[in-house]
Amino acid sequence: MPSELIGILILAVLVFFFIVITLVNKKTPVPQSCEHAYHEAQASGCDACAISGGCTIREALDKIKEIGK
Repeated sequence: MPSELIGILILAVLVFFFIVITLVNKKTPVPQSCEHAYHEAQASGCDACAISGGCTIREALDKIKEIGK
């Protein structure tokens, strides 16, 4: 098996694992112990969402608020 094929196969496996881990991470709820830190970040004007293209923390907290009602 040529070394280029092995390299491509290893890269494909790494990309696959990255995609799977990202999808599983999106489904994980925010722990209650992190809510305080989230609120502090919102009060201080967190810019990370603008850099990364979206705030999944905000979506998770919105879901938590809906569940708590």
